[in-house]
Amino acid sequence: MSLLRSVYGAAIDIFFALSHKKLKAKYTEGNDERQGLIPEEKLAALRGRRPVWVHAVSVGEVQAAVPFIKAAREDGWDGPFVISTTTQTGKAMAERLGGGLYDVHVYYPWDKRLFVSRALDALRPAAFAAAETELWPNMLWECRGRSIPAFLINGRISDRTWGRVQGGVKRPLARGAYSLFTSLFLRDEEDRERLSRIGVEKEKLFVMGDGKVDALLARRNEAARDRLAEELGEPERPVFVAGSTHTGEDEKVIAAFAELRKDHPEARLVIAPRHPERAAAVASLVPPELKLAMFSNLTAGWDVLIIDRIGVLFDLYGTARAAFVGGSFADKGGQNILEPFSWGVPVQYGPHMEDFAQASRAFLAMGAASQVADERGLARVWLEIAGEGDGGREKWLALSREYFDKSRGASARTWEIIKKYL
Repeated sequence: MSLLRSVYGAAIDIFFALSHKKLKAKYTEGNDERQGLIPEEKLAALRGRRPVWVHAVSVGEVQAAVPFIKAAREDGWDGPFVISTTTQTGKAMAERLGGGLYDVHVYYPWDKRLFVSRALDALRPAAFAAAETELWPNMLWECRGRSIPAFLINGRISDRTWGRVQGGVKRPLARGAYSLFTSLFLRDEEDRERLSRIGVEKEKLFVMGDGKVDALLARRNEAARDRLAEELGEPERPVFVAGSTHTGEDEKVIAAFAELRKDHPEARLVIAPRHPERAAAVASLVPPELKLAMFSNLTAGWDVLIIDRIGVLFDLYGTARAAFVGGSFADKGGQNILEPFSWGVPVQYGPHMEDFAQASRAFLAMGAASQVADERGLARVWLEIAGEGDGGREKWLALSREYFDKSRGASARTWEIIKKYL
């Protein structure tokens, strides 16, 4: 056993001894599975066949994992899939997006050697695939010991992760852990360059594009978008959307909109708070001279509309002339800027886009987005876009096609390589 494995194993054992009560309290569902104890009824669903095990920690990773499974099914592969998540919201997303595509869901075992070994011995996977940033060394060591190929799919090295592993003792630790993968299928050249720089073998690194793009484009439903636009009414009045806003951001959005209205009184604003229960608080910020409506009680002639339910925002982006994405004035790391841009809608956001930094850099480089410091900057951009009129629409659609065409089919390309190991 290597020194690295001994040190990591000891650290995990100590961590679990100190934290297992808190973990059980936080993750109330699936505690047996998290200790590697897989129920007999789930094993029976595999009918004695060796599955491909795909791990996606939560909602975001599931959105990358499901297109991969779908690509395998569309290719005609009829073997079993096990999908694992850490969170209950991840499980719910897997059921919503991938119901019927996979055979069994399990909760992912804590990365303690005993728990991982139990799960692998029970499930007997033909291959293991982790989505995006999931790096659990004991799982990878145990896969290697059993000659189970292990892959990173839709892999990315975020700015935060990159900052942690560049120097000191963490660099060799990261190199050793990433090198345990049989192959790493990455979103872009920047991810490959980063892994190469910390010493991961170049022949293991493959740039495939962003697998989430396939799922995102599949979600676009122009008929649903058009029905929503009809429900909003007054199609001649342009809509500016602020999506997934956090506390402290709504005031800035409303101030920017007030500036826009000075030159474009026909403009309308829709605010979709990240947490719909904040809708009443957001509504209280709207000045009385603007006609306010709530989506749950939509009335004609509104100037500002507050979305007070979930499941609307994605289609709503498709109705927008421009979209501000929240969590970016507030220090929250940003929200998904790919969603509005998939509709060909120009995107604006504040200084904090750390969680989508790579997409942000790409958008800014191609002129598809604007990063603004405050409400004055947002107002300035909105005024420019409003001044383009309907004629600017084709420009933004062309930029969207250019960006998304680079990643279209990433999941299928990844599957084409992995299936050779089965």
